[in-house]
Amino acid sequence: MNNKKLLPFFVVTLLTTFINYTYAQQTKNTARNTFYADFASKGATYSVNYDRIFSVGEKLSKTYRVGFAVLKNAVALPLGINFFTGHNASHAEFSLTVVPYIETYKDLFSGNNLSDKKLYIIPGAGYRYQKPEGGFFFKAIVAPVIYLDPPSDNFWKMDGKVYAGITAGAGFSF
Repeated sequence: MNNKKLLPFFVVTLLTTFINYTYAQQTKNTARNTFYADFASKGATYSVNYDRIFSVGEKLSKTYRVGFAVLKNAVALPLGINFFTGHNASHAEFSLTVVPYIETYKDLFSGNNLSDKKLYIIPGAGYRYQKPEGGFFFKAIVAPVIYLDPPSDNFWKMDGKVYAGITAGAGFSF
């Protein structure tokens, strides 16, 4: 075969390969979903959580968190928003988590409601290990834990307390 006829085929193949390689480098797939167990020093001592990256930024990425815990005589629903830095596996993380906590929850929707409703607010800072492509996930947060326990008859008349707290979580991102 003539070399002049092979040259256009070779050039097109080379350009296609180069364009595909360049495009693949620009559109890295980020593992946006994480399931993990979280353990805390105050409030719900453990919870099972789902974390979703909803914004990947140049310097800061954002996630939301939804969790659930059933304890001996209480239920909790951790809800939070997290901000973390970087694009590698290690990140600084800043978070705000609100944890509605209900003791004696079995009476919550009955006419004889004796459940005790509490609220934990946890603004934290710490470390997050999460590879962009997914896999093992770990985080550790230190935070003041703002504890609000309103009287049963008036939710807005709360007696707040502040505690030192720490949380740690481990799971899998995909």
